[in-house]
Amino acid sequence: MKKILLLVLMFCSLNLLAQDEKNIDLTEVEVLGEKYELESNATRIIMVMDSSRLANLSVSSIGEALNYAPGVDIRQRGANGVQSDISMRGGTFNQVLVLLNGMDMTDPQTGHYSLNLPLELGLVDEVEVLQGTLLSQFGLSAFSGAVNIKTKPLAYSDNLSHKLTIGMEGGDHGLIHPTINGKIRLKKWYANASLSYNRSDGYRHNTDYEIGNVYIQTGLDKTQSGDWQLQLGGQMKNAGANGFYSLKYPDQFDKTKTLFTQLNWKKMLDNFRLESSLYWRTQYDCFQLIRDGVERPTWYTGHNYHVTHTTGGNLKGSYMYKIGKTEVGVEVRNEYIKSNVLGDKLKNPLKVPFGVDTTFIFAKNRFNVNYFAEQMFYYDHLTASFSLSGNWNTVFGSSLCAGANIGYKFVKDGSVYANFNRSVRLPNFTDQYYKSATQMANPNIKPEKAITVEVGAKWKGKYLYASASAFYRLGQDIIDWVKLPSEEKWRSENFTKVNSAGSEVTFGYYSNKWIYNAEVSYAYIYSDKDTGELISMYALDYLKHKLTFRLDHRIWKHFGASWSFMFQSRNGNFVNQEGNVEEYKPFCLLDGRVYWDNSRVKVYVACTNMTNTRYYDLGGLYQPGAWLKGGLAVTF
Repeated sequence: MKKILLLVLMFCSLNLLAQDEKNIDLTEVEVLGEKYELESNATRIIMVMDSSRLANLSVSSIGEALNYAPGVDIRQRGANGVQSDISMRGGTFNQVLVLLNGMDMTDPQTGHYSLNLPLELGLVDEVEVLQGTLLSQFGLSAFSGAVNIKTKPLAYSDNLSHKLTIGMEGGDHGLIHPTINGKIRLKKWYANASLSYNRSDGYRHNTDYEIGNVYIQTGLDKTQSGDWQLQLGGQMKNAGANGFYSLKYPDQFDKTKTLFTQLNWKKMLDNFRLESSLYWRTQYDCFQLIRDGVERPTWYTGHNYHVTHTTGGNLKGSYMYKIGKTEVGVEVRNEYIKSNVLGDKLKNPLKVPFGVDTTFIFAKNRFNVNYFAEQMFYYDHLTASFSLSGNWNTVFGSSLCAGANIGYKFVKDGSVYANFNRSVRLPNFTDQYYKSATQMANPNIKPEKAITVEVGAKWKGKYLYASASAFYRLGQDIIDWVKLPSEEKWRSENFTKVNSAGSEVTFGYYSNKWIYNAEVSYAYIYSDKDTGELISMYALDYLKHKLTFRLDHRIWKHFGASWSFMFQSRNGNFVNQEGNVEEYKPFCLLDGRVYWDNSRVKVYVACTNMTNTRYYDLGGLYQPGAWLKGGLAVTF
């Protein structure tokens, strides 16, 4: 408590020094996405968190940063992004498409690993967040929303230019977090890279972790053959998982290794654009219900091991003309898992890698053909688009989605829009096959489907911006893990119908004066499914109210501060450690950060959960209390 009081007094004292009126250059906070990126912003609201905004958050991972986005629900099992689930608009964590520079990072084994991104936050230029269905990307994962994390090269120049940042962060609970981020440009060639290590002793029993990340992006642009880009990355993570998937077992442990690469090519021919990419992603996972070194009960036969491979290639073309754009694309994608618990029984067992003395006795392969077509029209202040997206899968057959979107620019900086979309999500391998001491999957699980209607408006002026939207989603065969309070095991099921409605409102102010950015947002969700006595793990355990307030401001000369306040109220209940059913309780969080920053050096001190609030994102897994951190970053 003394640390918290000291921080509050320090922050208040520094604010009293805010007397210098010297202007500070600030990159303008972008509210709307770029055209032809994640989606056209003419018929959607795309919230963009740019690098200047990300830099002042009291976070160390992309998952944590997304928690401040309006309407986004980040549910953490551990601290500092060790294991985070992302959901939007009352959907589940499997219904959000996660992209890294356009590459689908969604994990076919389980959505729990979709945010296993080996990218240091300091290298991220912006994060685009789209609420609702997205059809103009390959695949069917964007059931309730999509996120695209983007890194950009240095601007094209005839001279060598570079940027290198070395940082070190430390704090409570043995936190150590060194980072190196760099960018270089030599005429048409460029490269971005980041390297980081993050570890902590943990804030409670068995929540220690180690994470190592490496990421490289390189390419050639403006060449006669087109623009070429190669990105590759790897992550190694070892994390104590106290009660992560069952409160009954406090000594769980998770080891993951993630590796991916993607080659992109793009060529412009007058008004015609052709794009293609090849990609590969693999993930190794060892889940230990009883951690190595802890005495095991006689019934425990061993750990769960999985290796998941995703490979694919796609091609798309678009033609832009005065009154519109036509775009079509096709992709082939193969998903293959080897496991000792997931899939169909193998005739010949396969060796588990990394020196493990056991074998894979199950495997499953799914082959997909994805395709889409979109037609956009522009006329005066009116924009309209019609989309068709489909998937053929060797296990689930054919699925088809369609959408219609319209937007009207009623003033210079404001517009209104309406959308109608049908979406489908295929079950992942865990939904179909997972079995353990606490879970039993349904091999006959079906794809989930939804029809979503949305209306909204947005406006951006010289200093102010605002947006508002409302949606209604009719969901059918929604997948969830459920159980009765008296039951030991969760089971995966399709609910016949889960209908949801909600709204999001955002108001903001930005400038290059004393207040850099002030923003308040509110999101509300309601679902009409009654589960009776069943306890829902995900689909009906949604964030009903979320209120967020953020303030970035200057203090004095090179001193600045950022504050984040959040109120959350979650629908649903859970079985606590005593075996009783408990309702989720509302909670408030306050984070603060004070920094000194010039063009080359940044020093900061931050505290998350300054009020030391005891709260859960997932039932029974209480999150860290007040956590004091400090750091230094030097740019060359």
